[in-house]
Amino acid sequence: MGKKKEIPNWSSEISEEGIKFTQPEIMLKLVSTIDERGWPHITMISSNRAKNENQIVWGAFTEGTSKKNVKKNPKQGIFYMTAEMPFKFLQAKVEFSHTSKEGEDLEHFNKTELMRYNVYIRVHTAYYNKIIAVTPVRNLPLSGIISGILKDMIGKGGAKTKLEEKRLGVIGYNLFRASIAVRVISYIDPSDGYPVMIPCIQLQAADHNRLVFPPSILKQDLYQIPVNSKVAVFGMNFDFVNQVVRGTFTGFKKFRSIKFGVIEIEEIYNSCPPIVGKIYPEIETIPKITEFNL
Repeated sequence: MGKKKEIPNWSSEISEEGIKFTQPEIMLKLVSTIDERGWPHITMISSNRAKNENQIVWGAFTEGTSKKNVKKNPKQGIFYMTAEMPFKFLQAKVEFSHTSKEGEDLEHFNKTELMRYNVYIRVHTAYYNKIIAVTPVRNLPLSGIISGILKDMIGKGGAKTKLEEKRLGVIGYNLFRASIAVRVISYIDPSDGYPVMIPCIQLQAADHNRLVFPPSILKQDLYQIPVNSKVAVFGMNFDFVNQVVRGTFTGFKKFRSIKFGVIEIEEIYNSCPPIVGKIYPEIETIPKITEFNL
């Protein structure tokens, strides 16, 4: 019975508490979309809030991967988490319905502290989404995070691969080796096809090619991730440097007698300047043709 209680109860409407929880400007707000291959992708979109019990709206000030994805596949996962301890979070499944280039929501987003003094970039499009399912506001206990970090220190060294290739670059490797940083896993729920995001601060890089995480917290949530499914992991440090790692979750295995979830890295997406887009595998380019001979 105890384990079942750990699994959140999803509701078809967001509560008043949940609506209020999504309003602050300074908090982690993520949108998980599905690409043309059926792989999850994660984007941080700070102009993002629940409008009422049935609707979440987020705003776009750039055109990127997530905006293209929702127009081809409207199913999304939404994630909110407080920026300060004690951490609290909320998960939602939503379906994209329409966009708007004007209205009170765009005015609201552009009047926030983040945007009001920015004369170069404005939120130009509001994306409206119907709430399909949403959890209550949940706690992320500090004790589970600390326990996970200790298990990482002991066991993750045993999870190293024997690959000579280094898929994570210097920035990504440092990002996912830090003891404390923001990490969130997204997977596609096989029961309904919607992305679900789970906070997993204890996730770390075993080496440049593999991510591991002990199920020290939110265990039953993490056990819902299907083995051999594609997942995305959002990582961000306190300087807001962030990357998205995508790959295959191969299940839970023991290393140095400690159980870890294992993610084999297959793609890396850089969300920050100067290079925005996929950085691994490297995109093959064709040399520019300057001479034509018949």
